[in-house]
Amino acid sequence: MNILLVEDHQLTRLGIKMVLGCSQDDFKIVAEADTVQKAKDIVSSSLPIDLILLDIGLPDGTGTEVAQYAKLRRPDIKILVISMEAEAEVILKVLKLGATGFISKYSSPEIMVDAIRSVADGVSYLGRDIAQIINAVKVAKSCEDKVFTGRELDIVRLCAQGYSAKQIATELNISMRTVETHKNNIFKKMGFGATTELVHYALENGIVRF
Repeated sequence: MNILLVEDHQLTRLGIKMVLGCSQDDFKIVAEADTVQKAKDIVSSSLPIDLILLDIGLPDGTGTEVAQYAKLRRPDIKILVISMEAEAEVILKVLKLGATGFISKYSSPEIMVDAIRSVADGVSYLGRDIAQIINAVKVAKSCEDKVFTGRELDIVRLCAQGYSAKQIATELNISMRTVETHKNNIFKKMGFGATTELVHYALENGIVRF
């Protein structure tokens, strides 16, 4: 996976490169940018890029500008937002623009690597516990009890224990795609089409904040 790292702090970039270099995955940072303009220039080039690791706060703008530009120019590029602190509305905007995931800079190296793996496999990754969001939204919407299958309840239970999609797949001996399918079935029963729709609702209504 060829990665464009967009981050304005040199020490943070160095730390991320060290983490990825120590992983067993075929992750390669092919370019770095510390401003919105540099990131746009790289996206406009012919450099092969599969994923953008994107910071929100940049000296000449925000990561939302980079996300929007990348999705217009090269919609196949996946985007994982890594931010220390950002307002919910900013995160929401980036997700709506097509980011596949979000994690906090306070996350462990293992979480960052797992997030990249998930996004690489086309599975969304959100830094907050999905089970907590499900429960919060259910209460806010005054949803009546839904009938979930045994496997769907397994997914919720493991989410509540902090398992990642990859760990859930291993625990239940199913693929990550199957995990994502079960999650989406849960969300649809609650009136949402996908993970991001659930999170959009939770953020827009102040139910949760990342």
